[in-house]
Amino acid sequence: MSIEHELRELEEKGWAAISVGNGDFYRELVTDRTVCVEPDGLQTGAELAADIDANKSPFDDYTLEDVKVLPLGAESALITYRATVRLNAADFSFQLYMTSVYERAGNAWKLLFHQQTPVKQDG
Repeated sequence: MSIEHELRELEEKGWAAISVGNGDFYRELVTDRTVCVEPDGLQTGAELAADIDANKSPFDDYTLEDVKVLPLGAESALITYRATVRLNAADFSFQLYMTSVYERAGNAWKLLFHQQTPVKQDG
């Protein structure tokens, strides 16, 4: 399986975990070095998993577009894309530019860095 496919699959599984409040998925993915930069501030990987457990960002559907993967070395890579998130009950959607950096540890990928940047909405 290619690095591109592996990291896209990890990001898809991450979105699925967030949608149901499954912080355990992220507890397995993050390290004690993980840094998350989000619109509301900085978080550790443990804080990210706790927020997901609290289901602070429930949504109904999402799509990932313009996915690009950049290998950073033999055992690390960056993935970036635009996510569109939909909340049906509120009849609302928004977009984020996402970037994650992963490092292979044994047979698993670990999330070292993640950043979300809101896409400016027209109007």
